[in-house]
Amino acid sequence: MRRLHAPLLALLVALAAAIAVNPVAASAAAPTPSAAAKPAKPSKQALKRAHKGPVARASLCSAPMAGDWRNITATNAMTRAVVDFTCNDVVLCPVGQPCTVPESFYSMRMFGKCHPTDCNWGRLRAYDMGDGWIRSIYSFGFKTSHVWLKTYNFYGLTYLRVWVHNDFSAADGRTDYTTDEWMLR
Repeated sequence: MRRLHAPLLALLVALAAAIAVNPVAASAAAPTPSAAAKPAKPSKQALKRAHKGPVARASLCSAPMAGDWRNITATNAMTRAVVDFTCNDVVLCPVGQPCTVPESFYSMRMFGKCHPTDCNWGRLRAYDMGDGWIRSIYSFGFKTSHVWLKTYNFYGLTYLRVWVHNDFSAADGRTDYTTDEWMLR
């Protein structure tokens, strides 16, 4: 009987290791954002502040989501998102070796509502989830937060939709919940 359990145990350990290494595969069953409800139209003063003109770009990469985004409403959830883009548009061709093109990618640094200052959740690489969405998974021990970001254009402005599903551990006992918020640069 022990001989039968050893291969099964090895398979389970390998599966757990694969899931730990690849968080995208681990959360395949995690909830995904639904259709967006349009944010409220901003005031004339907010529109004037938000229209700062085009952003100059000096690389071959385009990163429309990059920027320092702030929540448009008072919130008890996400207050700020800093989205960076690592542009690897240089092809490396060492003599006698094949050329390589490093991967370009987004990363995000999320901030949650805390007192006296907002909580910095840290910077994580974001993964392309298709249809304009990127996602990072923050693990805090007591909960796992799936953070999804996507830009939308309304009222002549580019908005960042921040959709977060908070999955609490069984030991924590709190009910899972989702927030869906809008931010502007």
